[in-house]
Amino acid sequence: MKSPKYLLYPFAILYGSIITIRNILFNLGILRSRDFRVWVISIGNLSTGGTGKSPHTEYIARLLEKLTRSYENLGLTFDKIGVLSRGYGRSTNGFLLVNNSSNAKEVGDEPMQLKRRLNNVYIGVDEKRVRGISLLMGLNPQLKIILLDDAFQHRSVKPTFSILLTNYNTPFYNDHMLPAGMLREPVRGYKRAQFIIVTDTPHNITDVEKKLIRDKINPLPKQKVFFSSIYYQSLVPLSNNNIEIPVIDKNYSIVLLTGIANPHSLYNHLAEMARDVVHISFPDHHFFDIGDVAKVMKAYNAITNPKKIIITTEKDFIRLQLEQLVRDLGTAPAFYLPIEVKVHDEQHFEDAFISNLSVLDPSKPIRKIANK
Repeated sequence: MKSPKYLLYPFAILYGSIITIRNILFNLGILRSRDFRVWVISIGNLSTGGTGKSPHTEYIARLLEKLTRSYENLGLTFDKIGVLSRGYGRSTNGFLLVNNSSNAKEVGDEPMQLKRRLNNVYIGVDEKRVRGISLLMGLNPQLKIILLDDAFQHRSVKPTFSILLTNYNTPFYNDHMLPAGMLREPVRGYKRAQFIIVTDTPHNITDVEKKLIRDKINPLPKQKVFFSSIYYQSLVPLSNNNIEIPVIDKNYSIVLLTGIANPHSLYNHLAEMARDVVHISFPDHHFFDIGDVAKVMKAYNAITNPKKIIITTEKDFIRLQLEQLVRDLGTAPAFYLPIEVKVHDEQHFEDAFISNLSVLDPSKPIRKIANK
């Protein structure tokens, strides 16, 4: 009997053919790509979800602010940086500027999370990237760079350069086109990127394994391959109650609530530390309701171990920020676990990054500040 995935291959071939024709039209200039007078960096992937686009967008924004202190004529302080996202899962359409009074339903959970992390960065959402960039620049003419979150397939914008992300556990070279696999476009699309970052790699990955992965990616001479890892931060209480932050060990039981594309790394991380983990999982960008919280509390109350806590992700916390939902958690110790990503061999990455930023003003070349 044929497997369901095997039966989907004809549809995958058809979808791949359509995307290939579209890319050819862009390559020939029949479909036009718009240039802008600012640096535009596209951050995205070939597959659907789960590669950490938003954490890497935050990482790049912080990197730019750091490099500004080391290079003349760069000037990329947070107020000169823009981020544009589609705002997946939001209930609105068109362009919106994300501010501190926005909410996840209006602008999407990931843009809202980025605003919490990068308060002075101009963050907008728009399903039409050309329009979104133009409106962001109109709102802040001082912008010098715009990061496009999840825009590798949005070829109506011509980026200064592109960063392609691929997950260590599900690399693009082992995947297939939708609907048989998770690829949005054929594997050959990786050739458009200047940087390829293998995300969610183990902290102790060896140089030998890195070489094996590079060989499978088979980068072009112009392409640089890097690796990044997730670093879990300290737990943060969901409510403002004066609650003690626990140190998780094998005495603790955890109820884990997630609505993200790839919760496996987090689950494995917590399972290594705790006695047991009860995982309640929902689809990516899921907006929680009272019934979902009731399910969490039922699992929590069923645990007889007195040392028990509820943990969710920061992205999920953004969608839990409704008074009714937080109230329904009662006095249960509930926390979110922030993450940061970091690129291995960071100095090499910084040098390569700078070398790919073309000079906007020839009279002001980008030069390293002496003694930096």
